[in-house]
Amino acid sequence: MKSLTALSKHIQGIASIRSFLFLTLIMFGLGYAMLSSASSSEELMALANGLNVPDTQFWRSADALYSQLADYGEYGIHLYLTRVSPVDLFIPIAQALFLSIPITLVFQRAFNTNSAWLLLNTIPFAAMIGDYLENASVATIMLVYPDRLDALASVSALFTAVKFIASFASIGLIVAGFIAWLIKKSTSK
Repeated sequence: MKSLTALSKHIQGIASIRSFLFLTLIMFGLGYAMLSSASSSEELMALANGLNVPDTQFWRSADALYSQLADYGEYGIHLYLTRVSPVDLFIPIAQALFLSIPITLVFQRAFNTNSAWLLLNTIPFAAMIGDYLENASVATIMLVYPDRLDALASVSALFTAVKFIASFASIGLIVAGFIAWLIKKSTSK
């Protein structure tokens, strides 16, 4: 709990409109890197009959992942490991900060400065941890392919689910914090 409080306080210390705008630019840049013609995402989708990369699939079975890897073949796996994975090293931390800062900004306005509600600004870091664990497990699976690591493939789907749930919860917290702030403003007049 002590480290969670320290993380929350650190985020509160760096939270500003300027840092949010800076992170917005970083997120747009990373998004462009993943979705532009320089990215291999479209090529990988073509190899997998329109199926997006494993990181974007909320829930998948081990068999579904291995079917996708078979569709990728050696060439697609190489593309994923050399062009998608390197960019995906930066996305989890950038996204965690990108989501935690607006949570902090609206919660600081909606609640007292010492409110336990401010600890919720750490939820995006659960998504970050899930994302890094997902990335590591998918890369490991690809590195040993065609050998199968079914247990790791199943666990990687759990990490993906944690990433999505914590990310969506973070967006929900921003909305809820904004509503709480508006209510506080309207009742204080």
